Amino acid sequence: MTLHEQARQQADLLQRWMSDLPELPLTTRPERVAVVCVDLIEGFTRQGALASPRVAEIIPGVVGLIRGLLDWGVPAGNVVLVQDAHPADAEEFRAYPPHCVVGTPEAEAVAELRALPEFSRFRHFQKNSIASHTSPEFQAWLAQADFDTVIALGDVTDLCLYSLALHLVTFGMANQKDWRVIVPEACVQTWDAPGHPGDLYHALFLHQLERNGVQVVRRLDF
Repeated sequence: MTLHEQARQQADLLQRWMSDLPELPLTTRPERVAVVCVDLIEGFTRQGALASPRVAEIIPGVVGLIRGLLDWGVPAGNVVLVQDAHPADAEEFRAYPPHCVVGTPEAEAVAELRALPEFSRFRHFQKNSIASHTSPEFQAWLAQADFDTVIALGDVTDLCLYSLALHLVTFGMANQKDWRVIVPEACVQTWDAPGHPGDLYHALFLHQLERNGVQVVRRLDF
């Protein structure tokens, strides 16, 4: 089979897989649920060199899900925001245009998240790379956190969200933690760019997460 034929076959598989994603009822007690939202900030949605309207489209769904989970009984302290906050001379800017510099509006959570009354009681962690686990504070929280289910939300599917969800599941495996890592597809997204078709990368990396133990669903019911 040629490379083109393999690519066509894989694209067909991904399309079918995406169309068949299930809705998942949450049966865990709400106090045993954690939510980690990565990079739903102004610099990836509305402002700056990496802002994407495609990513901005998930804001209502993410904020609505968090609001619903809080109303269901998930403690505000179980909601975690991990966000880019780079120094002006960040090494990451060798790979990506300067973005989300500490102290600028780009590094702030989107206005809709900040408007939630519980926002100040969320756990807030900063990172200086695409990988959430490079934040020592986030890693320290994860090491002592006690939950049965963790829901990963945010952007972008094939970079920061992928790195986060993969770390959550592999950290759990390495530490013999019996928890579920869930990614609701409707609450994550990537961007479109030359050489980076968003639909393809979104589906491909979600599928790869599922192959590695993450539960990918269309949306959550509770």
